[in-house]
Amino acid sequence: MLRKKLKLNDKSEAEQSQEFTLRSFNVKSKPKLHSSNSEESKQLLSSPATESAVLHQPLWKRVYQLELQLCEALKQVTLGDVAVTYNPIEYAAELHIAYLQKFLDGPKPVLFLGMNPGPWGMCQTGVPFGYIPAVRDWMQLRGQVSKPNPELESRPVDGLNCTRAEQSGKRWWDLFQSLCGEPEVFFRNCFVFNICPLAFFHTTGRNITPADLKGTSKTRLQEICTTYLKEALELLQPAIIVSVGRYTEDRVKALVKQKLLDPNSVQLKCIPHPSPRSVNNTNWTEKASLWLTGNGIMPYLKA
Repeated sequence: MLRKKLKLNDKSEAEQSQEFTLRSFNVKSKPKLHSSNSEESKQLLSSPATESAVLHQPLWKRVYQLELQLCEALKQVTLGDVAVTYNPIEYAAELHIAYLQKFLDGPKPVLFLGMNPGPWGMCQTGVPFGYIPAVRDWMQLRGQVSKPNPELESRPVDGLNCTRAEQSGKRWWDLFQSLCGEPEVFFRNCFVFNICPLAFFHTTGRNITPADLKGTSKTRLQEICTTYLKEALELLQPAIIVSVGRYTEDRVKALVKQKLLDPNSVQLKCIPHPSPRSVNNTNWTEKASLWLTGNGIMPYLKA
């Protein structure tokens, strides 16, 4: 069951948000809270002073710290045919933090849950479904993006200068831009979050999604992502969870099956994924608009 909302001091939250910069939170030298030394991490997490400090951080910062922990946990998993892993939470940290800081000012009624970054979207921008014109021109986000290490020649990362278009992201953000007009209207009641922050590639450059993994690799990744998804939902506290695609819906159902999420405390829905690779998905925009209306989401998208 999702926890009750944590009460924060609005003034101190705003002040902390303004003071928080990449200089004061260097993502290359990870904070002690996420140390690879598990015993040290446990001691820090059990410290009353540390717990108090964490609880009084802005929501977006707590979500970001949870993402860092998830990335570290996933790095320990051997993933079969995966030759290279991209972590835009790390190398595109400026843009990713800008997205969180600008649009995650508190819990939102509607949470759209995506699967993981695409090569020409979030891998470039650090933003879910990160279609570059939407991130740069509509959301007005700015930030330097470094290179993943290693970087595949067939999957270059050029940040906001990338000229390739993530078609799923284009469909996704074009729809909500047409419905909402301004990004502030969309993010007033909605937020978009991925259950897995990493992208996986074969040596050939072929994109390997979490759904494509096999055997124990897939099982272990799903176990880790499920654990952290539970924690993320407790922080984000949505009233409606909209899974984007069946894979994500299955992961939410796994939480319900394990009694880690009470379906009576939150509405669970699933919107078709915008990927052009999906069968009979050429008119996704029309289908998605009808879905949003039929499932009672449209009122959350109005000014």
